Amino acid sequence: MGYYIDKQGRLYAGDMQPGDREATAGEVAQKQLGTAITAKMAELAAACRDAIYAGFTSSALGEVRSYPFQDKDQANLNSSVTASMLPGNAGDWTTPFWCADAAGKWTWAPHTAEQIQQVGRDAMAAKLAQLQKNEALQKRVESAATIEDVQSIQWTVA
Repeated sequence: MGYYIDKQGRLYAGDMQPGDREATAGEVAQKQLGTAITAKMAELAAACRDAIYAGFTSSALGEVRSYPFQDKDQANLNSSVTASMLPGNAGDWTTPFWCADAAGKWTWAPHTAEQIQQVGRDAMAAKLAQLQKNEALQKRVESAATIEDVQSIQWTVA
C-alpha cells in the first residue's frame, strides 16, 4: 500500500491499480500541502463568518451598545436603515432596534433616522474589517510553502 497516480493524473492512497504509477515524494508532498491549504481556507472562512455573526458595537445612541449580526439581524438592519431614508418620514421618526447596553441588557431601543444610519455604517465597517482580515489570511495561506506554514496561520480574536 502506498501513493499512486491514476491514468487521469490523480493521486490516491491504497493499492496500485493496473496502468497506474507510483507517486513521487514531491507529488505526495504537493497533494498534502494542497489538502492542508484547502482545509485551512475553510477554517478561516468559518472563523470569519463566526466573527461577523458575533455582532458589533456602535455608539450611535450616545453610549457603546452591542448589536447582533446574524443573517436575520443584517436583513433587519438593512430594512431599518432603508426605512429611515424614505421620503415623508415624520421629523420625530424612530424605529425600535435590538441592542444591549454595557451591562449586557438587551432591549428594543428606539433609534432616530440618524442613529440607525450610524448603526448601519458601524455594522458595515465591522463586517468589512472581518472580510479584509479573512482575505489577508487567505492570501498568506495561498502562498504558504509548507504544511507547517499553513498550520501556523490562525484567526485570532482581538
